[in-house]
Amino acid sequence: MSNGNSRFIRLVEVHSDIAGAQRGSRKAIEALIDSSNQRGSTYFEKYPAEVILDENHSYKEGTKYKYAKFIDKVTLVIQRVAQRIKELRQDKFFPIIIAADHSTSAGTMAGLRLAHNNDEIGVVYIDAHADLHSPFTTPSGNLHGMPLCIATALDNEESKINNITEEELKYWNNIKGLSGEKPSIKASNIVFCALRDFEKAEEDLINKRNIKNYSTHDITMMGVKKVVENIFNNLSHCKHIYISFDVDSIDPLYVPGTGTPSKGGLSFEQALQLNIELIKNQKVCCWEIAEINPKLDINNISGKFSFHILEKITKELLKNY
Repeated sequence: MSNGNSRFIRLVEVHSDIAGAQRGSRKAIEALIDSSNQRGSTYFEKYPAEVILDENHSYKEGTKYKYAKFIDKVTLVIQRVAQRIKELRQDKFFPIIIAADHSTSAGTMAGLRLAHNNDEIGVVYIDAHADLHSPFTTPSGNLHGMPLCIATALDNEESKINNITEEELKYWNNIKGLSGEKPSIKASNIVFCALRDFEKAEEDLINKRNIKNYSTHDITMMGVKKVVENIFNNLSHCKHIYISFDVDSIDPLYVPGTGTPSKGGLSFEQALQLNIELIKNQKVCCWEIAEINPKLDINNISGKFSFHILEKITKELLKNY
């Protein structure tokens, strides 16, 4: 990715929102385009996006799976994401992904594993939520709370609260195996930022696997640059690093338009600086923004903030490649 040439960036839109608690994040791209137009930006002309086929029509049909809602349809979307990310990385492109609900990050991670099968891959997961549930532990059945268990192929049956059906189990085992024989990600290669809203089953897994979290308090007290330095020390053994940024990591005071807001989050400036400092590292191979929900927004404030971050990250990326 030499000479700061924008043609090495590929924008990928994933509009699937059937795995979320709230419908509406499928409209995220529209909010971002509106924000771009209001700023007089040509971002989406410069970086035309390719769109991953979704299964959102399935919402009207409903789902028969209680503990892994729409898993049959979500699996199709995750497979498509995985295949495309694999192809882009094999062709040396840098994917920037605009995702609706966060379940499809499992597809991103599977694609990275398929493209870099023998390499250590690190994940910086900037999110209020741990997304470390499985069908055995989920209180809601929503798959947007499960992408990291999908990617790490962990069932966490020690914390089991649900008796899932054989059909759900079949789909679950299939979705965990999309990256081949190896899990997409090792749990020890995950670093959380701004994590604050999670259930005991997830906490047990975090403690058992010794997964690092830099809380909002840590980021405030240590400063963004020191936290980022520590993150890259934590992941120094990784050849490739993926950043997944859920906008609910930001306090809802700044970004109200998201499906599962949680107080005590990052300020807008902290989130912006954190992503900018992370993207400077040349091990970073993929960046993603997820869970913008215009239906829950106020005057597109979340769309405006999110577009500002997207545009700034892209500019910073081009400076460093």
